[in-house]
Amino acid sequence: MSTGKYSGPSARYILTGSFLLLLYIIFLLVVYYRNTTALQGSSLRQFQLDVSHKAASLEYFFLERKYDIRALADSLEVHTYFINLNMGMSLQYGLLASLFAVQKRMNTIIADKTIGTKAIYKKFALLDENKQSLITSETFSPRKDNEQFSWQSVIDDKHNDPKLVIRHNRNGKELMLIVPCLFKEKVVGWIVAWLQQATLYDHFLNPTPSLSSKVFYLTLADGSIVNPPGTNLDVVSWKTLQDIPGYMNHPRHFSMHDAHGHTQDYLMTRVQVHPFSLYLTAFVRADEILGGLKTWQFLVAAAAMILLILIGLYWAIRANIKHLVLTARFDESRKQHHILTAKNRQLKDEINRRQRAEEYLTENTERYRKLFEFSSDAILILRDNTIIGCNQKTAELLKVKQERIPGHRLEDFSHSRQQDSRPVEEIRQRITRAILNPQNFEWSFQAADKTLLHTEVNMSPIKLKSGIIIQVLIRDITERKQTQEILVQTEKMMAVGGLAAGMAHEINNPLGVVLQATQNIVRRLGTDLKKNYTIARALDVDLEKMQDYLDKRSVYSYLNSIQAAGERAAKIVRTMLEFGRSSQTAEKEFCDIDTILENALTLAASDYDLKKTYDFKKITIRRDYGNPGKVYCARTEIEQVFFNIIKNAAQAMAANGENGKDQALYVRTGYSGNNVFISITDNGPGISKTVQKSIFEPFFTTKPVGEGTGLGLSVSYFIITSHHHGSITVDSTPGEGTTFTITLPVGNNEEKTS
Repeated sequence: MSTGKYSGPSARYILTGSFLLLLYIIFLLVVYYRNTTALQGSSLRQFQLDVSHKAASLEYFFLERKYDIRALADSLEVHTYFINLNMGMSLQYGLLASLFAVQKRMNTIIADKTIGTKAIYKKFALLDENKQSLITSETFSPRKDNEQFSWQSVIDDKHNDPKLVIRHNRNGKELMLIVPCLFKEKVVGWIVAWLQQATLYDHFLNPTPSLSSKVFYLTLADGSIVNPPGTNLDVVSWKTLQDIPGYMNHPRHFSMHDAHGHTQDYLMTRVQVHPFSLYLTAFVRADEILGGLKTWQFLVAAAAMILLILIGLYWAIRANIKHLVLTARFDESRKQHHILTAKNRQLKDEINRRQRAEEYLTENTERYRKLFEFSSDAILILRDNTIIGCNQKTAELLKVKQERIPGHRLEDFSHSRQQDSRPVEEIRQRITRAILNPQNFEWSFQAADKTLLHTEVNMSPIKLKSGIIIQVLIRDITERKQTQEILVQTEKMMAVGGLAAGMAHEINNPLGVVLQATQNIVRRLGTDLKKNYTIARALDVDLEKMQDYLDKRSVYSYLNSIQAAGERAAKIVRTMLEFGRSSQTAEKEFCDIDTILENALTLAASDYDLKKTYDFKKITIRRDYGNPGKVYCARTEIEQVFFNIIKNAAQAMAANGENGKDQALYVRTGYSGNNVFISITDNGPGISKTVQKSIFEPFFTTKPVGEGTGLGLSVSYFIITSHHHGSITVDSTPGEGTTFTITLPVGNNEEKTS
């Protein structure tokens, strides 16, 4: 039953058909619009990508130039010049040739570094430490006054990396690279390289109008162009670009008037060329990227078509408005249901994600806490030069309870005497530098029990939301330091032994001549040789009267004294040669212990030292040899032990001589079970109980600085206990003297242990 011109079902059919047609037309318009927009977006992205690729090529180009100029600064020619300059050579003797060598190296680089057939570099210059030109690749003469340039304003003394400098002149802007020359870790000059901008523009930035309207330029942060000298840039009005930001994530659209007064739409983008304050700026006509149909034109046409369709459907919409409203409400309800369902699903996923994140965070926190606490190195956390946390290893190293360390500063635990006489305050300067760059250095700390600790310190900054903290890693290298010092001292002792052996060899030859000549004089003056009488009668000399004369003038006594002194000197030389042998090459054999001890006494009596404060000839030596026989040992090593103890005793008893007290040394040998014992006793000032506990430790000495190394008794202890499986002890009472007792096994312990 119909209520009007169009019945309800007919109106609904027409509305449905018209609505579907409208949707189809809108769908076509949307597809067209989306395709056009996607094409424009792709073109914009491609344009941005092309600019980024060119910027990356420029970055690589400048990086290669930094390597070139750094290689020149570190080259042998430059280094040789500064070595000669440091040696004090004049310009005529050495420096001129070095500068010519540097100039030759500069010209070689200019000739070799090309792109195609065009040179990359325009010229080079070498500046001295006062930033004055020494030489350029073009000429040796200094620059003219009208070409002088103030290098003070562009050279940074604090940085060693190559620096890009842009110089303004009447022809435009010049690009220069500057790098410092280092000699003995000190800046002694600079290398300056001028880039050939024409080559740079021709290879990287040359526009190709026949293929595209794209134009590339290098600009500064303020929008000004770094153009090659002589280039005319009137394509666009650059004054309008001064307010454009330095870096752009996507192309920017703007309009300008061309040379004919017509308005042209352009797209511009700018990408920074890292790490310099240079930007690659690119321009292209908007229609090349976006096409001829503008967005607003497409939208107007689409809106007009849709409006016509809507006017035709207006009567159908009015006829079935109630049905459409209900349908819309139903669709809205279903949409809201889908939205709520999706929201619930997202909320559930978010809750699960956060739970997993919390578990992961808890696990990582526990892992890093264990790494922090159980690290083999001491770890401290600093904020504003104050310790806010540390691990257990720190407390063990400093011998302080862990909870008492926070709140202190590192200088509170630093030793007052640092290596190279560095002040304790340097640690604060290191902390300040660590905020910018990690610091690695050696530092001496002092534990709570006054123990000196040599350490390696590593400081690294950690950036947090609350600020910057410093992580400090401290590694104990005390044992390594002591080992290095022992090795150095051992090398010195080996060098002294070799020197003594060489001197002994040199002395042996004249001593042999003296002894042989003395013996020949005695024989040729004597009456035992028949030839002496024959020559005396030929010269009318009474040989018997000459004998009486020589006796009365004590000539034979003098000759005997010369021979005795020569034999004594020869014995001292033999002892020095045997003592100077390296203990590493000394072989063990059965040796008479009394003979070794006597040789050590002889060596000590002939010891010569400009700094010694004792005279061994003033010491009374009492010997009580028990004739223990031969012991299986390395003779030179045992002799070195005896010599060290006897020399220390002589130095200790020197105070007795100053006080008028006699100096006496008592040496004794004998048997004790299966061992041979040797005791050496002096009547010096004695050793306190505290010193006795540390007397055999490496580097422990009670002598003033420069007079003792603290290695003599420690080396002796090592020789007796480790090399010979014996023992060495000290017994002393202050004011009464000191006794060192050495025991050595009689047999070959090495064969028994094997």
